[in-house]
Amino acid sequence: MSKEQQHSGRGEGDARGSLTGKPDPLSALPTTFEARGVRTPFTTRPLRFARVVRDPYNKLVINLPGLSGGLGTYEMPLETMRQIFDLSVHDRMLFDELAPVSKPNPELVRRAARNIAQTGVGGIRLAREAERQTAIEQVSRDTGQLTLVHQALLKLGGEGVQDMKITDLATPDGQKRARAALDRFARDAGTKNQSVVDTLEQWSILTAPVGLTIEGCSGPLRDLVNGLRRISSELEEWSTSEMSNIRFMASHVINGAGATYDHAVRWLRTIDRWNNDIGAVLRDWPKARREIERSIDRLWWLLDGWEELIARWRAATEVNRTEQRDALEELASFLPVIPIAELETEEYSFWTDIRVNQVMWAAEVRKLGSGDMDADMVTQLERFRESSG
Repeated sequence: MSKEQQHSGRGEGDARGSLTGKPDPLSALPTTFEARGVRTPFTTRPLRFARVVRDPYNKLVINLPGLSGGLGTYEMPLETMRQIFDLSVHDRMLFDELAPVSKPNPELVRRAARNIAQTGVGGIRLAREAERQTAIEQVSRDTGQLTLVHQALLKLGGEGVQDMKITDLATPDGQKRARAALDRFARDAGTKNQSVVDTLEQWSILTAPVGLTIEGCSGPLRDLVNGLRRISSELEEWSTSEMSNIRFMASHVINGAGATYDHAVRWLRTIDRWNNDIGAVLRDWPKARREIERSIDRLWWLLDGWEELIARWRAATEVNRTEQRDALEELASFLPVIPIAELETEEYSFWTDIRVNQVMWAAEVRKLGSGDMDADMVTQLERFRESSG
């Protein structure tokens, strides 16, 4: 039983109880990000939208929302997954990567999945997309690092380096001038850092997942935040010509993405405040690093699961209206809800409403007719649930 299940008594399946007089309506929501689990991109169809979480007994378990058409979430030990599902080679490799992990987190799982995808075991399309994304992020990191050093030079390096361009930093002479100018600033300012250039390098590596607001320097987390805003806008326009039930579903995705965006922007602003005050960072790097690390960690958890959903919608927009409705149903059913620990009291009812509706929608997405499950697999799952109940 996960922390989320401990909170609710029986897990997410009890979301129905909040509609029938259950005293604690918050039972529909996870208590923390860790209880919600980390989105795990298995390619085996029944395992789509799976999340991995470590339970109170220190067992790594897989949560499968709405599986086999039932309300609620199946939860099974990671090793049991191999016994029930016919895993693809990609998923077996991902399984092996996750099995020894003591504390799964979104960045670690994303990195493991990306590395496995690039081997090609999940197919050419998955490999090419992983390679494309890796290349984009590498360029962003390199550009961001040079930009950060260049900004520091212009703001703190003194008159002797104001003529330097960002391209100069790629040359040995330019690097030597930059280091001398910034080290001089460090001595004059009495900073705690022996080498400003080394600190800037650590800073750029730390903030690479977010990057800078400057064009060409945006990291994957910043791109995801912007993606939330775009998908909300697109769905609002797209749904105007749909029937009321589709508009209702779309409104939940629009509102959920918008609320997540609002939370994400708060953490993003904390990072950008430091990025915009280079001198303050260099004067007290330990404090800046702690705040930046915490903010990036919260962004990883907050946005976990949205990358695939946004990509799903992007792909559907290039097909037809039927495919777009199917994509919307998946978005509405499996969009990541924000845990109680991250919410203000006035946000509780909003997220409870989203969760209660999506539990029912997920059951429809997972029904037998979807092709995710066959009767034998459902029987095995039911036997497992009975033996572990």
